[in-house]
Amino acid sequence: MCLKPLRWLAGLALFPAVSAVHAACPLAADAPNRADAEQLQMSWATVPSPMRVGEPFVMRLTLCPAAAHLVRVDATMPEHRHGMNYQPTFTALGDSVWEVKGMVWHMAGRWELRVDARLGNTPQRFTPSITLQ
Repeated sequence: MCLKPLRWLAGLALFPAVSAVHAACPLAADAPNRADAEQLQMSWATVPSPMRVGEPFVMRLTLCPAAAHLVRVDATMPEHRHGMNYQPTFTALGDSVWEVKGMVWHMAGRWELRVDARLGNTPQRFTPSITLQ
């Protein structure tokens, strides 16, 4: 018996509010945590939500259009001039959804999420600002 599909479905339960957002591309104007780049749109959700200082979290990103590819995810604290102490990894889940693991924001304050993607040969960057309490 193969349990892989069951684990995948169980993982989706962690992100119930995200599944509706991921269903349509382009993203709705009121999609949660939405950001726009020159040719791409992105939305994201985290577990746990909200994120907690010093605790790992998983992020699900949706890139639109679906032909976009995630290249890199990182975060920095511009006022402190440092980034994360960990290097996140990401996996394509299909339907323009990506799962990012290994995210830990070790301090409260303003973080700048850096998401590099590409559409064809064109690089795109998202840099939304998030304040962690």
